[in-house]
Amino acid sequence: MVDFRLGVECEAAALAAAHLDEQGSGAIEAALAALATAHPDGAVEADFAFHRAVAAATGNRFYLDLMDSLGPMMIMLPRTRLGDAYSPSDALHVERVQREHDNIAAAILAGDADTARAAMRVHLGSTRRRLLSS
Repeated sequence: MVDFRLGVECEAAALAAAHLDEQGSGAIEAALAALATAHPDGAVEADFAFHRAVAAATGNRFYLDLMDSLGPMMIMLPRTRLGDAYSPSDALHVERVQREHDNIAAAILAGDADTARAAMRVHLGSTRRRLLSS
């Protein structure tokens, strides 16, 4: 799943940065704020909402359709393989993942497609590394 997401979401982040409008900007900011304040029980849904907001900001309905077809399971499936050190209740893990999302959002909101692509690659690559170390 993570390898698949790397192929799709890095480009989605770049397109979101290139095509960002006021609605997309607001949705990404709101999703990022919700992720930052999410209770561990709602972390998967908040994480999915952020990635969905990025897909919606591309302006390409196929990215949004894909995200909607995968749903929150695209976040949940990899999490089931993570150890306790990567739990949504572990403060260090939550802070690290929040910073990764902050970097993605900052690049998109700045309209920097190359940095947005790279930030998403770092986030999903880090997710893959966390999975391999568990």
